[in-house]
Amino acid sequence: MLSDPNRKSNHHPDSEKSRSSDAVPRGIRKTAELMGRAENRAPADAPPANAAVPGYGRARLWLGMSAVGTLVTLAALALALDLTGGIPPAADASTQVVALLGFVLIYAAVQLPFDIFGGFVLPRRYGRLHPPLGRYLLGLARGTAAHSAVLFGAAVALMYAGIYGGVVGTVAAGSLLALAMLRGRVELASAVAPLDLTPSERRAGSTDDRSPVVMADSPDEGFTGAVVGVFRPRFHLIPAQWQQVLGTEELEVAVNRRSAAVKTGSWRRGRLLALLFTIIGLTAAALAVDPAQLGTAAGTIELSLLFTLWSFLGLLTLPTLSRRGVAEVDERQRSDGCSWEAMEKTARALDNLQDGERDRPALIEAIFHPVPALNKRLRGPNAHGRLGFWDAARTAVFLSLAGLGLLGRAVHCNCGRPSLWVFLPAD
Repeated sequence: MLSDPNRKSNHHPDSEKSRSSDAVPRGIRKTAELMGRAENRAPADAPPANAAVPGYGRARLWLGMSAVGTLVTLAALALALDLTGGIPPAADASTQVVALLGFVLIYAAVQLPFDIFGGFVLPRRYGRLHPPLGRYLLGLARGTAAHSAVLFGAAVALMYAGIYGGVVGTVAAGSLLALAMLRGRVELASAVAPLDLTPSERRAGSTDDRSPVVMADSPDEGFTGAVVGVFRPRFHLIPAQWQQVLGTEELEVAVNRRSAAVKTGSWRRGRLLALLFTIIGLTAAALAVDPAQLGTAAGTIELSLLFTLWSFLGLLTLPTLSRRGVAEVDERQRSDGCSWEAMEKTARALDNLQDGERDRPALIEAIFHPVPALNKRLRGPNAHGRLGFWDAARTAVFLSLAGLGLLGRAVHCNCGRPSLWVFLPAD
């Protein structure tokens, strides 16, 4: 397996250097300052990338399967045994809110061992970059607190929506939450983990997409940024460390790839599919809850458990549509005259920052991976004229929080990695 020799210069910045994302429109540092800081970073806390032990990707897959399987099993058992029926329908609103808080804390406790294993134990075992244990636990505590606060706030909002609006109010509130999460995605990411933003002079290369480019300094090597926006791209968020691991031509390929995702319509289709999937699941879950319970803590927790099962269905079905989006963008870049050598070098270098699995069994990829294995992409073409839904699967995982889904930080790509709970890795 090939590895990028430049990866050893990457490391994690200290958390005190984090900044809020509202610095994008005002008071933000210059790109040169960010690049200068990157060049003068302290040595990495982990062994260099070329010392990595094979098997990391498969180990993370087993971890994700275990975490997701545990949460889905517990949700199914709680529903089958009607455990929410034991929550008294107290008239006191504060008691209902406390019950929701208890539910969120129980969820955080169940998720905690998987987080530690995925964010520290596995990276250390397989020679991947990771902070010291103390710093990792502090970062995990910050991320867990922010994630739990959002989940708790969403639960309270849906409970009161159920009180005053029934099923329609619950679905409307959840839909608005999903839209608000997309609009404030950068702010959420900055609350969960350090994220420094710096505008770049570079702009997207497509005539159909001249969106600004913003460089993002994240402590996780797997951070890929995103096309930021709800229905229209506001800007392209590009990891600052890509300036270190990619040459000038390859970095241009990576930026233009995001522009190609917009130009083909695949990004917008993926966004709409993720929203539609979330709203349909929220509607089905709200209809399944006893109308008399919908505005109570018990009914809200039941809705969360039902939506978690719906999210599990999405984990099994949406990756196929996302992989078509990746293939569609690959072929668009090639048809636009992008150098095949530059595309391959870019893909290989960035694949090293993820799990580094060049090949996967077809069944494993079909079920669990929304981004095709590198060698399969390089063998292309794979789109065959089919429309793709770029990043739909992992956007739906992020949006599951709007339906109180419990799988948003349990999947193999982000379990235990707070920097990837809001912006899950894309291709």
